[in-house]
Parts: sequence; C-alpha cells; structure tokens
Amino acid sequence: MNILYKYCDQVGIVNIIGALELKLPYISEVNDPLECLPVFYCPNDKPAIEALYISAIKNKKMLESEKSNEQFENGEIQKKLEEAIRKLIHDAKQKSFLLSVSKEARSIVMWANYADKHKGAIIGLDFDRIQLHGLGMHPVSYSKQRPRINILEDFDSSGSVEKYFEKIALTKSDEWAYEQEFRTIFNESCLTNLEKQNLACLKDFHGMKTWFLRLNPESIREVIFGLYTDEGLKLAIRKLMEQSQLKHVKLYQTEVLETYSFKLVNIT
Repeated sequence: MNILYKYCDQVGIVNIIGALELKLPYISEVNDPLECLPVFYCPNDKPAIEALYISAIKNKKMLESEKSNEQFENGEIQKKLEEAIRKLIHDAKQKSFLLSVSKEARSIVMWANYADKHKGAIIGLDFDRIQLHGLGMHPVSYSKQRPRINILEDFDSSGSVEKYFEKIALTKSDEWAYEQEFRTIFNESCLTNLEKQNLACLKDFHGMKTWFLRLNPESIREVIFGLYTDEGLKLAIRKLMEQSQLKHVKLYQTEVLETYSFKLVNIT
C-alpha cells in the first residue's frame, strides 16, 4: 500500500467521505506567496537572445521594437523576455490544479493548521488504489533557494511552460519541510479527460466552478480523529462508514505521549 494523508477540517472530512470526492484547488490559491515564483536569469548571449526575441514576436508573445539593438544593450529586451515568461507562469497558476497530501499523520503543526486545531480528522488514502492510471504523487523538494529559470533555455516562445512548471510547482521553502508534502498537478485538459471517464467532475462550489477528483472507496483506508474531534462528528463519520463500500476503513484516535508527539490508537 502507498498511504498518504489528507488533513481535513470538520466540514471537509464529512464532505469528502460522504461524496467520495476531493476538491482540487487552483495552484494560485496556495498560502505561500513565494511559491511558483522562480528567480530568472539570462546569459549574455546576444545571438540567442535576439533569436528568442524574434521568435516571441512571431508567436505574438511580445511586441516588436524599432530599437532592438539599443534595447539589448541597455537590457530592455532581456527584461521583456523575463516579463513574458513571468506572465506564462502566472497564467499557468490560474489554470493548474493541485492535489496535496502528506506522508506524516502525527504532525502537531499540521493538525493545528489544516485540521481545525485538532478538531478535524485525517483521511489515509492508498494511492495504489486511486484508479487513475499514470497518477504520480511526487514528493515536494524543500530548498533555501527559489528555483532558477534560464530564460534562454527554459523559455518556450510558443507559450508552453510544461517543461519547467512542474519543477517549480514541486519546490517550496525549507521552512515548510515539516509538512512532508506530496503533490500532483492537473491541467484543465487532463481533468476534462478524467471527467469523460467519470473520474472527475466540475461543479459549483461557493459560487465558483471547481474541479473535484472522484475517489475509489477502496482507496480510503484510514480515518484518524484529532485530540479534540467532537463526539458528534465521530458518530457522523461512523455512520458514513456503515456503507458496504467503506466497511474496510480503519478508525484511529490520536493520543498524547510524554514527548511532543502522538500515538494512533485503533478504535475500529
């Protein structure tokens, strides 16, 4: 089994188990403003810069300048190329969707931040049973340095950012390392294809069109209650588990240890 954990607040845990669906937020909704914000640099290669500049103009990614040689000398063309690639990344963030889970189920900070201050719950998902062929959950790389983008090598004047967007979307500040996060990135084309297979759906969520990933019930293996999960919420989840397709799910309760950590007690 390949179990990874989804931290949920009190409403989210019921919605996910009840509907067997996972909401896929836009990458632009992440809470770190430095995410997907690479550092750009441009080698001083005039022929390559001019070739890329002309290509970008032909593909209507930039406006032509009458003083291209002068603008190269003062760095204006390099800045325009950087602005163009920055816009491509910004647009990709608005059109890409994120599935985010964690390898860790005992993080005090994660429980506080993502599980309603220990009042929510965690779902343990087996990604070997998720029924999405080719879905890969990739570990996030944590770094002190933001990803670097070589404008001449990584910029695609046709408007595609696929070859480096996944790299920057899978890199975060090392201050987030405690999350032990795994991610996969979906674009609209991928989700539209999954919708045709009844593996994803697009519906209204708080007034916004939002993508949801349909879950194979067999992929749900565990539900872990927080230290302060309300008994009424536990009862509601137990009732949901009475469905024949969810009777295999194991229930756990977090309990404190003498260290700053938890143990998980099976209460199935």
